[in-house]
Amino acid sequence: MGGKQKFGGKWTIEKLDILSDYLDAYLTSLKNQKFNKIYIDAFAGTGNIITGDGKQTIAGSTRIALMSQLQFDKYYFIEADSKKAEKLRKMIDDEFTFLRDKIIVRQGDANTELTQICSNLDWKNNRALLFLDPCATEVAWATLETVARTGSIDVWYLFPWQALQRLLRNDGKMDTSWVECIDRLLGDHSWQMQFYKENPQINLFGTGEKIKNTNKEVLKKYILDRLGTIFPAVAQNPRIFYNKKQSPIFLFCFAVSSKSEKAQNLALKIANHLLKENR
Repeated sequence: MGGKQKFGGKWTIEKLDILSDYLDAYLTSLKNQKFNKIYIDAFAGTGNIITGDGKQTIAGSTRIALMSQLQFDKYYFIEADSKKAEKLRKMIDDEFTFLRDKIIVRQGDANTELTQICSNLDWKNNRALLFLDPCATEVAWATLETVARTGSIDVWYLFPWQALQRLLRNDGKMDTSWVECIDRLLGDHSWQMQFYKENPQINLFGTGEKIKNTNKEVLKKYILDRLGTIFPAVAQNPRIFYNKKQSPIFLFCFAVSSKSEKAQNLALKIANHLLKENR
């Protein structure tokens, strides 16, 4: 990896624009509240993103959060790669010294570190915004459950659409390790019934073979329904990001863990507006 964070394409800009706008709206709407406001970036990177041709550097999610006009009371940056974590710390020391006492950089597995953060904070006095931006299937469903139980965290989750599709074989015959990976990502075995149906033509001969059914709407609805089993409120218009071949690669989802209807309505109003394709 070499500590470098590469540019993903046009969708990367869209994703970061949505995050940046929500950060500003979040801090503005909560600026007069007494509880502490926390930003958590579970796949923090280096603070910068390099374009594919290596000629341009753009601000990554951590830098965007630190550059917000209004400030969080605490920042937790989690990065598994030691070289990236080192570059992130240097960037903070060089450019955001005035915020240094508010920032904690944790080098380690996102699920482990995030679970510890959620378990150690008093959520009666804290509110948080969490950004989950994995490369593939790194986020465990159990971690999302831990986040939801806090009742105090808004979550932006870049769900790995393409990575999941690659694991789902057309005939449903997958290695045990693949099945375990999907179960870990989605939380249970329900995906097997949802994504695979018996082939009516072949089954006339008693073969018991199945066919895969993961078109865009089926997969999107399933993911949103699953998130809705643990989060009280989930935006129903997630943004689908496509690669250059126009194949879906990520689903940008938003969920609210607060049980307050007022908090849910405000968060969803902002998120739904930002998720519109042509805003």
